Amino acid sequence: MAVTILISVYGDDRPGIVKSLAEVIRQQQGNWLESRLSHLGGKFAGLILVSVDDVNYESICQNLNLLSEMTLDIRAELVDTKPQVERVSFSMEIVANDRAGIVHDITSVLGNHSVNVESLDSECDVAAMAGSTLFKSNIEGSIESLDKLEQLQRELERITADLMIDCTIVKDN
Repeated sequence: MAVTILISVYGDDRPGIVKSLAEVIRQQQGNWLESRLSHLGGKFAGLILVSVDDVNYESICQNLNLLSEMTLDIRAELVDTKPQVERVSFSMEIVANDRAGIVHDITSVLGNHSVNVESLDSECDVAAMAGSTLFKSNIEGSIESLDKLEQLQRELERITADLMIDCTIVKDN
């Protein structure tokens, strides 16, 4: 019987980390289902969802532990991949003048509307024409209903007058 494992990886970035992880997964006949891998501030962080036969679970964990001896923090745990309660998925792009506390303000509104944040990418970029710094964020999440999504957008727009939001409803295939 197949089980699903979530592998988390963190450590100093260097060439070959992903290759080493893929080799361990392949050696145990695992199937790499999905991943989020990132380099930031000289560090490597990642989440990998893997399907593997239950008889290979212990072996894959042991081999991952051997990799962790190479200055990586690696954890593997069984996860339940049953579908969650039906929600409206959305993708949102936010652009505003950067200021201290903007992420807190945005995530507070998201939390108040029971948004499940599935992905949040952000960066600050210099607006050449204006000479100021812009905060940019892409958020993927889900919310209870379309009505609540519209309320969420209105409340986010009240955070600051210069905040622009582009929100797209993600259709399930």
